[in-house]
Amino acid sequence: MVLFPVYIIMIPILSSIFIYLIKHKHMHWLAFFSQAVITVLAIVYFNHFNPLTFAETTFTFGNYERGIGISLANDNLSMSFVFLAIFSWWMVFLYTYKKGKTDHTMLFFLMYLQGVFLGFLQTNDLFNLFVFFELTTIIVTILIAFKKSGSVLRAALYYLLLNTSGVLAFLIGIIFIYNVFGTINMQSVSEMMVLYKDYNVIRFAFVLMLAGISVKAALFPVFTWLPKAHGAAQAHISALLSGLIVKGGLYLFIRLNDMYSAANYDYSNFFFVIGAITAIVGIVLAITQLDIKQMLAYSTISQVGLIMVGISSANADVFNGGVLHIFNHALFKILLFLGAGVIIKVFKTKYVTEIRGVMRTLPGVSIAMIIAMLSITGAPLLNGFISKSIIIYGFESTDIRYWILFVSNIGTATLFVKMSQIFFGGKTISYLMKIPVQTTVLFTLSLALIILGNFYIPLGRGFFGVDLKAIEMWSLGAFFDYAVTLILAFLTYYILVRKDAKPVQAMRKFMVSFETANMLFIGYIVLLTTYFILFMLI
Repeated sequence: MVLFPVYIIMIPILSSIFIYLIKHKHMHWLAFFSQAVITVLAIVYFNHFNPLTFAETTFTFGNYERGIGISLANDNLSMSFVFLAIFSWWMVFLYTYKKGKTDHTMLFFLMYLQGVFLGFLQTNDLFNLFVFFELTTIIVTILIAFKKSGSVLRAALYYLLLNTSGVLAFLIGIIFIYNVFGTINMQSVSEMMVLYKDYNVIRFAFVLMLAGISVKAALFPVFTWLPKAHGAAQAHISALLSGLIVKGGLYLFIRLNDMYSAANYDYSNFFFVIGAITAIVGIVLAITQLDIKQMLAYSTISQVGLIMVGISSANADVFNGGVLHIFNHALFKILLFLGAGVIIKVFKTKYVTEIRGVMRTLPGVSIAMIIAMLSITGAPLLNGFISKSIIIYGFESTDIRYWILFVSNIGTATLFVKMSQIFFGGKTISYLMKIPVQTTVLFTLSLALIILGNFYIPLGRGFFGVDLKAIEMWSLGAFFDYAVTLILAFLTYYILVRKDAKPVQAMRKFMVSFETANMLFIGYIVLLTTYFILFMLI
């Protein structure tokens, strides 16, 4: 049983190698079989170890003492991410399935990436965390550049170089940690942190690792790689990138804070500001776009900002809301990107001004996407309402922070008011592509949004040990607040956005060169360092 985490990591990796070497036209069935096996293993492992503590679910290779050998560790949070990853890859594999045809190279990288990501979630060793971090970056770069056109390769290199800068900052932080503690085992470091929390080198290591994580999570001002990557990548790659890979940075933020918990560093105000700016800037830039994938990409940046507000909060309820929103956003954003991929293939354009009549042509896809749009804007009865309510209403209505988040949510609703025009008007068009499996995937994801939005109490208790009874799904106030949000969103769209004025066009052309992005990254590290210096003086 203790070896199950190893199997969950290695089965996708080994299967990917078989698929690449054998190259049989039916090798996609090996991918499905591997998925089924690791799904069963994860369920059995979770049910067996769920009642136990974090330390009791640790496995160290080679029977070394803890703190020396390579180890894996799991708790409810890591296993929840494992289930999210496995489910998401199921959806992507089914979405890309074509009877009698297998793109062996694509399937190889997708499965290998899954194994690496599952290792990233379960490792208890800082150096291996760095290795998985870097491997994820390299494989995603290859997947972004898969089409091999000039613009795609430029976007992939931009992603690779900027994320590598973040990974290197993270590695330097690990070196400082090892120099002080003599170990890179995360549990051992956490236990000894109280003895070394006042060391300046430990604070600076924290700053460097947070900076590296911020690039991975696409926080302001180091988010510029994300819209470029989404614009270049295929729809299912964008779905994984937005739904999971970016969330890996947020997951790492939580793990790093757990490791530093004994130090009691107060960073909540700093990351509230960063999260709020990320949310506002992301949604403003999203609203100005005409490319449907760019709209969704900038929306991801905005939602990451909202999540950061949650998971950096000292308020336990707001923190739990941030964690839940990671999962909720992953599901509805995967659905939106996959749905957008179908629409782009059928209509042969990705500009919302040129797409009309999607409801007539693709009714199943339209219904699934509308459910996702309602969810991301916080509609009652869907999963987005739960996590957004916990975060936003975790602040008093007299608090400026409440209104910042409220305005951000109006912006999100405005974006999807703009995007919703693709469903209406126009006429039914004919297409040769067969999409029954893809429609089934989208309906499965939309069903997940409905289930999580209505059975959130047992799910929250079972996976996170969190009581969500305080959230009133059926209250009149919830429907009234959402109606107000929609009214304000419609007004914002028709008054400020619809005419596509020159300021909107100017923001749409917003571009940041690689050199400027690196300068912003250095500036971000300086800003973080300055904050912690001031924290020491107070």
